[in-house]
Amino acid sequence: MDMFLNWESPEWLELAQSWADQNLAKHGLEPLGKLQKVSGWALGQIFKQNTNKGLCFFKATAFLPLFSNESQLCAKLSELMPEYVPETMFISSEKQWMMSKDFGGGLPEDADKGLWPKAFQRLARLQQQSTKHTDALIKSGCLLRQVADIPEQLNSALNDTEITRHLTDDFIINKDEILLKVKQAVEKLASFNMPNTLVHGDLHIENIAQVNGTFIFFDWSDACISHPFIDGTYIYRMPEGENKQRIVTAYLSQWSDFGDPATLRDAWDTAELVCYAHQAISYASMKKALSSEQMVALEQAFLNAFNRLLAKS
Repeated sequence: MDMFLNWESPEWLELAQSWADQNLAKHGLEPLGKLQKVSGWALGQIFKQNTNKGLCFFKATAFLPLFSNESQLCAKLSELMPEYVPETMFISSEKQWMMSKDFGGGLPEDADKGLWPKAFQRLARLQQQSTKHTDALIKSGCLLRQVADIPEQLNSALNDTEITRHLTDDFIINKDEILLKVKQAVEKLASFNMPNTLVHGDLHIENIAQVNGTFIFFDWSDACISHPFIDGTYIYRMPEGENKQRIVTAYLSQWSDFGDPATLRDAWDTAELVCYAHQAISYASMKKALSSEQMVALEQAFLNAFNRLLAKS
């Protein structure tokens, strides 16, 4: 199992380089130079590798309880829905390593807001197509995270002193009310009878790339099978206004088989609290699994997840 503290060691880098070189050679590619680090933290490491036929990207993903096996999942997505994801060239599912073809990188944070509605329309089409493949995706390491399980999972996290000692007094005082409202939202969301789909889990504009006039989605470590509106996390948090409404309207327009616009908007609004609870559970799981050193870069995200849940409750 790859752990964060080993990722910086010469031994780990040598092993990763050897694995990359051998597999590139099997694909008729000649490595030019060494792996060059692009980014890295407790959840994963990304390197680029020059070859005689252009750039490739190497990623190692952490083993965490609520992370999918990203390497296996991306290989399966590349096989089943190649028009929506970068091409995965080869993987090691045991190490959670993968090599992908260059796709130009994600859109910048300040990308034209006019791109968002089109990107999220395409996300909806990906999600709907994924319903044909949920069994295959689960067998390929994608976790099934039913929203019906959220109240019990959240209750467990909020009865764990290792989690609660980091939360605000306001959160602890209102814990029971938060749990009740999450349970009610989960029950209401189920009444809309929407299918479970592939969920990206961390979908912001920088995890979307524009390739050949369309959009592809990458960085699938947080992926799971769940309610599709769980992917609204970044849209829910946008400031209210025309930009946000255009994105929501464009996305929901793709779900017309499941209700009229008013019904779909009700489902979307209901899902916001459920979405925040889902993310809080994810960060609670990371808090339990990672060391204090590993959590340094994630501490604020952990607090933000629970504070959003409190605010929405």
